[in-house]
Amino acid sequence: MKKVLVILAMVFSMFGSAASAAGAMYVTYTSLGVPDMNSSFKTYMDYRCITDVSSPQYKYIQDWGWSDSNGFMRAKGETDLGVPDDYYMIAMGSRYGTGIGTKYRITTNTGNVFYAVLCDQKSDYDTDSTHTFGRNNDIVEFIVDTRQLNRDVKVMGSANVYMPLNGKIVSVERIDFVEE
Repeated sequence: MKKVLVILAMVFSMFGSAASAAGAMYVTYTSLGVPDMNSSFKTYMDYRCITDVSSPQYKYIQDWGWSDSNGFMRAKGETDLGVPDDYYMIAMGSRYGTGIGTKYRITTNTGNVFYAVLCDQKSDYDTDSTHTFGRNNDIVEFIVDTRQLNRDVKVMGSANVYMPLNGKIVSVERIDFVEE
């Protein structure tokens, strides 16, 4: 009987490993670069400004968005795939992508790392000629619920005063999930 159990255990472990390896996912990060400038100013807009109910932006926020205790709109992170935190919902210039739902890892010069998902697009008209940053040198614009927004962020007009987001942006990396 003991011999049969050992053989069965070996068979199940072989099939279990093969099955899980066949559909295994892993994360890759692609550096998209940032300009050498003071990009610490981080604008925000209320999620209710996105009013076209047929738009992918509106649908993404309605399907996946929630407001955290500081008023930032968030989407669930993929901790099982190596993304340790929930995503901040953001808008960026088209240089960084145009696909609603594209995900990013963003690093600041203060050592802060935060994860973000593209939920709106800055107009090319409102960005520089490379469509990288806005008129305030803002690379990232956070989507928020202004009714719950952190008081300091409201007073200063920038999410940079919120410590988890503080600092000049030094790296923007696109996150891709690849199946083996």
